[in-house]
Amino acid sequence: MLFMNRRKENSGPAFERNVPDLYDLFLPDGLVEEYDRLMLGASRYCRVYAVAVYPREVHPGWLSDSILAIGDIDLSVHVLPVPDRAVITALTKKVTSAYAQRLVDQKAGNILRLPELDEIIRDLEGIREVIQTNRDRMFYVLIMIALHARSAEDLDRRSDLLEDTLARMATQGRVWIMRQAEGLKTSLPLGRQPRGKYPFRNLTSGAVAANVPVANPDLSHPSGVFLGHNYFTGSPIFYDSFIGPPHLLNQHAACFGMAGSGKSATLKLMLLRSALLGVRTVVIDPEREYMRLTEHVGGAHIRLVPGVSSGINPLDVEPEEDEAGNRTINLYDKVTEVRAIIRAAVQDLAGRTLDPQESALLEESLREEYAARNIVCDPESIYETGKTHADGSISVGLTKKEMPTLSDLVRRLSTKPAAENLAVILKPFLRGSSMGMFDCQTAVNISDAPVVCFDVNEIKDEFTRFYAMFVLLGWTWQKFAQKNRDARKRVIVDEAWMFMKHGDTAVFLETLARRGRKHNTSLVVASQHIEEFLGKEEGRAVISNCATLILLRQHPTLVNRVVEEFHLSKGCAQMLETFAPGECLVSLNGSTVAVRVTPAPFEWPLVSTTAGEVLT
Repeated sequence: MLFMNRRKENSGPAFERNVPDLYDLFLPDGLVEEYDRLMLGASRYCRVYAVAVYPREVHPGWLSDSILAIGDIDLSVHVLPVPDRAVITALTKKVTSAYAQRLVDQKAGNILRLPELDEIIRDLEGIREVIQTNRDRMFYVLIMIALHARSAEDLDRRSDLLEDTLARMATQGRVWIMRQAEGLKTSLPLGRQPRGKYPFRNLTSGAVAANVPVANPDLSHPSGVFLGHNYFTGSPIFYDSFIGPPHLLNQHAACFGMAGSGKSATLKLMLLRSALLGVRTVVIDPEREYMRLTEHVGGAHIRLVPGVSSGINPLDVEPEEDEAGNRTINLYDKVTEVRAIIRAAVQDLAGRTLDPQESALLEESLREEYAARNIVCDPESIYETGKTHADGSISVGLTKKEMPTLSDLVRRLSTKPAAENLAVILKPFLRGSSMGMFDCQTAVNISDAPVVCFDVNEIKDEFTRFYAMFVLLGWTWQKFAQKNRDARKRVIVDEAWMFMKHGDTAVFLETLARRGRKHNTSLVVASQHIEEFLGKEEGRAVISNCATLILLRQHPTLVNRVVEEFHLSKGCAQMLETFAPGECLVSLNGSTVAVRVTPAPFEWPLVSTTAGEVLT
């Protein structure tokens, strides 16, 4: 027989006490407090900081832009109101003291501190005025930062990164020595008012609002393609190069990484996913890395072979449309482009630059060639009616005129006594020679393909490859970038370091970056040799025109220079030296986030550079 005794109420543990409560969901297994850190459970470490020195001026979201971007951080901001009467009394005393000190220094002839004292007086009087007129209030503010990591070594590394980040903002955080447990309680979202001696700071309501971490620490865009995951937090990063201000000032990007860092795979992944969103792309590919991808998306893969006509004429001109919708033939830019090509050719083949007389005769000959065909700035001047073709057929309606070719230009130069030597130097660029690929009429149409890849892999000579890439870039800009202003377009120039070897071509690349914005075209320059860009003013100008900067693993000898040039922290230097393939720093308008580029398994065969490589 089973007997059940009725317990008296409250004679043992209550039934409700045996149910897990909210605290059991996040409490660690245990807590060990050490000198300057905490151990939470068996595998989590934590270090608590209190912000002691603040910048003189703050902007909304300044904590999110930098500190939260490190990831795995608990940030708490404690705000306590201050009675207005106490504030006004204290400010009046400080203003009086500053005035008195100024008078003393002025009478003593010590003028070095007068500007500093004047600035202090203006700040104090400005704050006192807005509080007296009830336009602002004063608060005590305390910012606590709890930094978490999975190992002691990782905690030290992330602490260095946090301290470097704070230092770049003229901010200083102090480790809460021998008070880590107390600091952790203060940083938790428990609403507990801090007690004891904490480094509170006096801030007005505007500055208090700026301390609210409302911005997105991952710098992810609300639209665009999925780029990868945050290196620290694992949250997804979306990137839209055409999103515009205030997210991005322009749509251009620069990508740098040493061989094997994943540079080409990153660009191909962006190209592949952008194509799904309707972004049309032209790639100038020196290493035949984009062929599989281009063919997979139904694009046009155009191979250039030395000595074989390419169907691309660098002297071809097209109407250009300005922001007001007016169309014109920009002969001046075409003359500048051709002159830059020929100047680079003369520099490489003859070891000299164009002299002033040759430069003037070259421009004169170009203008005469266009004038001989009645081609002027009027867009209608490039068309003719009733054109008779070589086979005897006649076109009805408007047909584009035959454009001048390099043979026409050299023939005209040879008739000018002072330009005969220049005409001889340019003979290797004419039809039938190894570099005569572009001495022809335009026969290539790239208006319909979603992706166009110009493959120059079969051109082995370095200068010939550079010459081909230069001509292709200028021709693409006219035939592709300047067309259909409303369509989103992208031009990728891989191994763009070649353009930095010649001053004129570097300036040309910079000009395209500046002009691309109004044509809704994104210029992407990529290179293994970042030193070619950083070592020249024109190269730095190209980078400065790119609102997006992607930095993959860099050569150890260049890391410090890269960090200094782009104003990165010492923690970033360590990452740039140890990144695995596909890991990178992405800077958008100067705000930087670490990203692990993440291709899907079915995308990997299309973006991988090495045949048979698998995603790890």
